[in-house]
Amino acid sequence: MIALALTLGVVAVAALVALMIALRSREPMFEDRPASAERDSRPEALLDAELIYVEKVLRVSRPVGLIARIDRGYRMRSGVIVLTEFKSRWINRPFLADVVQLSAQKLALEGQLRQRVAQYGYVVVKTPSKAGHQTAHRVELMPRADMLALIKRREDILAGRVVPHYAESPAICRTCAFRAECDSPHLP
Repeated sequence: MIALALTLGVVAVAALVALMIALRSREPMFEDRPASAERDSRPEALLDAELIYVEKVLRVSRPVGLIARIDRGYRMRSGVIVLTEFKSRWINRPFLADVVQLSAQKLALEGQLRQRVAQYGYVVVKTPSKAGHQTAHRVELMPRADMLALIKRREDILAGRVVPHYAESPAICRTCAFRAECDSPHLP
């Protein structure tokens, strides 16, 4: 009886060792792949940073009501958080709207979580093709006072207290969500 128990114990240990060897020799586990893909998508300047926020929604009510979703936030060794926004598009450059988005995220992160956020961020643009070439663009974020003024202006426009201006670029008018109800001279 004891010999049978010892034999079963040895077989169990051998099976466990064989399983551990098999697992180590395989490709990285599924759980490791997303971490690898995330690291590959980082701007070079953030390779040593700690990923602390992914798709995080923040809400603040002061000094203005604001809801922002952070694509990614990285903590640098200095403790400062750097925000990154990911875009899939054919035009490989950051837009002003991207800077506004990152600046709103900064305002919300500082307001809700009292975190120190860098005055710059990254817009990572990936082409929608299968090859998916991507470029990280470092952008300067809007100063707090400018963001607050922009948010106030939007609220004033929506409340009818201020008349909006037409976009300076016809290209912006062609892709605007309010184009159907606008009488811009840029539209046909």
